[in-house]
Amino acid sequence: MADEDLIVPVAQRQVCELDLNSLKPPLDLRQVFGNPHPVSLEIGIGKGLFLMRSGLAKPQENFLGIEYARKYLNRARERIEKRPIRNVRVVHAEAMSFMQDWLIPDSLKAIHLYFPDPWPKKRHHKRRIFNQVFLEACYRLLVTQGDLLIATDHADYWAWMCDVLAKQTLFVPSDLLPEPPEDTDGLTNYEIKYQREGRPIFRTGYRKP
Repeated sequence: MADEDLIVPVAQRQVCELDLNSLKPPLDLRQVFGNPHPVSLEIGIGKGLFLMRSGLAKPQENFLGIEYARKYLNRARERIEKRPIRNVRVVHAEAMSFMQDWLIPDSLKAIHLYFPDPWPKKRHHKRRIFNQVFLEACYRLLVTQGDLLIATDHADYWAWMCDVLAKQTLFVPSDLLPEPPEDTDGLTNYEIKYQREGRPIFRTGYRKP
């Protein structure tokens, strides 16, 4: 039986959600995880599939996830806590505010942005998280040679991302792409759904030089 299928008894489960109301910024990630292992951040964790699989597959790394939608965070939290995972933490927060207020420079190994809300209507484009300000925040938080990994199914948003990336000078293209783990059908639940619908998936990776 794979670790993904193991279920931890309720009494032995570890709480993975950080209560920001009981903490003061910025976070000490070594204290949060209880070790000095490198930390990766996922922005918009949805139902937590990527975090769950990453935490199980890479016990010598730590994973932190942000989710603004409480109903999805609750599902992700349950998914993670009922399995033997000790290296994943999640927070209920708005992504940009959390990145700016709670994390210190040069503290992350990687930042994962998978299937963010495309805000497809033109009047809503200003709500898209992917812009120059977002890239500057990522650059501040990533260590040297840290990775920014991105995936979307939305062609218009992909064109928007490519335009932003073409104009920026902080990051360089990387050969590392956000590919699903071997023998799985997607990085996230969204990707699994979109693949089944036959939608193309756009991926790219950039690195802090």
